[in-house]
Amino acid sequence: MSENDNFDVVIVGGGAAGLSSAMALGRSRRRVLVIDAGEPRNAPAEHAHNYLGREGVPPLELLADGRAEVAAYGVEVAAERVTAMTRTDHGFTVATATGREVGARRVVIATGAVDELPDVPGLAARWGRDVLHCPYCHGWEVRDRAIAILATSPVAGHQGLLFRQLTDDVVIVVADGVELPPDDVERMAAIGVRIEHGTPQEVVTEGERLLGLRLADGSLLERDAIVVGTRPQIHLEFLESLGLQPEPVEFGGTPMGTVIAVDPMGATGVPGLYAAGNATDISMTLIGSAAHGNRVGAFVNADLAAEDADRAVAERRAEMFEQPAWEDRYSGERVWSGRVNPQLEIEAAPLTPGRALDVGCGEGADAIWLAGRGWSVTAMDFASAALEKTAAHAAESGVGDRVTTLQADVRSWEPGDEQWDLVSSQFMHLPDGGMVDLTRRLGSAVAPGGTLLVVGHHPDDMATGLRHGHHSFLFTPESLVPALADGDWEIELCEARSRTATHPHTGEEITVRDSVLRARRLG
Repeated sequence: MSENDNFDVVIVGGGAAGLSSAMALGRSRRRVLVIDAGEPRNAPAEHAHNYLGREGVPPLELLADGRAEVAAYGVEVAAERVTAMTRTDHGFTVATATGREVGARRVVIATGAVDELPDVPGLAARWGRDVLHCPYCHGWEVRDRAIAILATSPVAGHQGLLFRQLTDDVVIVVADGVELPPDDVERMAAIGVRIEHGTPQEVVTEGERLLGLRLADGSLLERDAIVVGTRPQIHLEFLESLGLQPEPVEFGGTPMGTVIAVDPMGATGVPGLYAAGNATDISMTLIGSAAHGNRVGAFVNADLAAEDADRAVAERRAEMFEQPAWEDRYSGERVWSGRVNPQLEIEAAPLTPGRALDVGCGEGADAIWLAGRGWSVTAMDFASAALEKTAAHAAESGVGDRVTTLQADVRSWEPGDEQWDLVSSQFMHLPDGGMVDLTRRLGSAVAPGGTLLVVGHHPDDMATGLRHGHHSFLFTPESLVPALADGDWEIELCEARSRTATHPHTGEEITVRDSVLRARRLG
């Protein structure tokens, strides 16, 4: 599969919902493919209604305009049929009847529904013309006309209520085996809706003109329009491999059709798979489907934006915490000032020299300072370039014999049986609370009576702009104390300490705060 066959979003279905999703995504600069089988639910209708701003527009004209509009934003529309869909490590592979396969990070199902009509001869041939189902879509066009409502379920009284608002002449024809609730029968009588019983024999026409319904007794009920309650069904054969099944919809305990279950954002139970429009709600009108498609498209874009940001975070963390980035950083000119870190100088000055472990030694400034005061120092870093600089700088400073180097990754390093009188971690930061575990392991490297000193940037520094985007790496000294909760420690110092520093971009003097934790291991 080439790069050209990979999309941010594949939308299955090019009706009002699918194209509206595509519009939201295309305008957000997403790469979008709409795959449409060319079977819009409203194709038999001559005009669409209740679509604000496009009242009376022919449905196919509306879709043609929609395709042209989304194409202006780079959306591709393919006249194909989806036959299969499978999960991949990066989303989905979508296959079509022509053998085309495309990749998608997200998929939106906007196939609409397929109307199942009552089995009355001649009924299907008039569907979308004078055989209707929705008072809001086509009711106005049959106002003041003679209307028959074919009751194939107990909820037909609901249609009686709505169509009676449009005309005085409404007859409900109740099919065999269907019983209207007594309350609805009373309602119909009260509002002047007549009821006939028995499944009609056929729809009667004369040329292109509807005459009416041949009733069960053979008589002709002359009508200008017939209202039916369809049972819209969702066909998801191409989604079977994903385990997604249509769910039944009921009204007053009566089955009304099937839908794809979604949450308020349009997400299905399959991660990365969304649905919009009539596929999710059989009661949606055309404009409702378009609005839902737009809404779901926006949520899909937000989902992708979050994923893109998370990927960027992972890449940024790789640069900050993986060895190759630091090898590259220490392979050039001097990175740090060469001066001892200020909190180490304050806290270690009173200590009696012994063996010290300098964690994340960098170019060796702290190790050299300690060695110059008589300490025997193990300088630890995971970048060999840093250790080479440390050794060279120690030799240049005349303390090379008191500084040894150790290459190790602090994220997994364990000291074993080796212990030091001072373990110092100066501005070592790990994401997602990793400093607590590191503090525990560093503590196990402290000899009885020895000192653990952990210093880092305090979260308050976010206000200076220096630590932008590093919030998960910063820590308070208090957050590290649970790592030393085994009773073998005396916490001697736990505070946020202020100092002045020069802003690297503006050159101004600013106040920063260091988290300082100093603890003594009990003998």
